[in-house]
Amino acid sequence: MNSLNRPLNSWFARCILALLCAAAFALPARAGNGVYVSTNPNGANAVLAYTRNVKNGLLTYVGRFDTGGRGLVDIGGAQSHAVVATRTQLFVVNPGSNDFTTFALRDDGSLLFMGVTSSGGVRPVSITVSGNVIYVLNQGQLGVATASCNGFTIGDDGLPISIGTYDVIYEAEAIPTDVFFTRNGARLIVLLNGSDAIDTFSASIAGALTVNRRLTGVSNPVGGAMSPVQPFVAFAALDDDTAPRMISIRATGIALPSIVSSAGLASTISPCWAAATPNGKKVWSSNFAAGSLTLFAGKLNGSIQAVSSYVPASSSPGSLDVAVDQRGKFLYRLRAFNPSGGTAPVPVIEALKITKSTANGGVQLVQTVLLSDLQTASP
Repeated sequence: MNSLNRPLNSWFARCILALLCAAAFALPARAGNGVYVSTNPNGANAVLAYTRNVKNGLLTYVGRFDTGGRGLVDIGGAQSHAVVATRTQLFVVNPGSNDFTTFALRDDGSLLFMGVTSSGGVRPVSITVSGNVIYVLNQGQLGVATASCNGFTIGDDGLPISIGTYDVIYEAEAIPTDVFFTRNGARLIVLLNGSDAIDTFSASIAGALTVNRRLTGVSNPVGGAMSPVQPFVAFAALDDDTAPRMISIRATGIALPSIVSSAGLASTISPCWAAATPNGKKVWSSNFAAGSLTLFAGKLNGSIQAVSSYVPASSSPGSLDVAVDQRGKFLYRLRAFNPSGGTAPVPVIEALKITKSTANGGVQLVQTVLLSDLQTASP
């Protein structure tokens, strides 16, 4: 069974966590010390902003900022990377109005609205940025509109401008869920849940895409992450019915993309999101149905090895999007909805300290922040 046909997966689209992970300590504080959540209800979309204490990882609420676009609860599947950022800007998709919003990042963690840009397609679910180039993944709507991946450059005024020439149109059954660049920006990765495939493109500094190479036979890819140290390696969470797991892939652009390794544990149930420490030595999958986090050891050759899982006392709320701070000290994850159905609990953000131990998923819970505001995202 395709995972996107399961009722629980329609919940994934309702709220997404995005931690701004700075690539270097020299970047302004606003590029690395914020946690942002897209509310994505059936109606006016908004972003909840939090500042982050770099010493203890604790979060402080800043405010709610309207995107000027609309969310959409039922987008026909999961999504990842609905919010991304540069050093000075934040971008968030609006699936209900077929556009995405640009914000300027302020020093205090708040957001300044800059404008709304058409996504170039229907139901944008994921967005990625590298340098001056943005790609937006439009999931489309079966029987109504095809899926697409559309490119933009950031103009002198800070607003995105459509590239157009390199837009990618997908087959009707593709159901793409995630798009992201590799570490050096030379490869664009697209996860296609409906097609059980992963597309890799060679990308120029100006955003030109060439040489689409497809890895097939990967069952139910949902969310992924780039390797922070290997320029052509990426990770993908596979919500496979029979063998849920995480894989690492290599996409050099010369040969066909290949699977470097595949791993999982008994507690790796419904893995749908991924995150890694800046040194690439620790990688996690976020497992919705189990509410767990599985730790993988990252190797220099790009392979991963399953180590242990952080399993909370209750699988509810389910485990959703995850991100690691730029120092590799804390992991943040969004938890929402009841994997077993029934009454949904109040969504939360958890701040977890990344420990030196590899036991218990290599993390320790330090804070739970209630997101009562996200209850408005329920249908």
